[in-house]
Amino acid sequence: MTTIQEYAFKRGFKKDANQRVVEALKACFGIDINVRDEEYRLSYGALKTMTISVAETLLVDTEPSTGVPEAVMIDTKRAVPLFSGKSNWIHGKTACKKRLKKR
Repeated sequence: MTTIQEYAFKRGFKKDANQRVVEALKACFGIDINVRDEEYRLSYGALKTMTISVAETLLVDTEPSTGVPEAVMIDTKRAVPLFSGKSNWIHGKTACKKRLKKR
């Protein structure tokens, strides 16, 4: 089961979106990212695949892995909201920041 989330760009930030996506992914996950056109794909922890597409909006498509240890799942659940939190150039990150502050 895949989950797709859509984020709108803040005014003036769409121009450098590709560079910003790569920087945020490297900062949060610290792994190699497969890049094809304006699509970024990675596999991390409990995520079988995470695909990020840059178009009029930012589309984040995630597919979970099954049968992963609990520690890996917890680490993944912390890294994914960090990506949204570091991406202060998209709308919809406020809820993630509030959740991170509570931890």
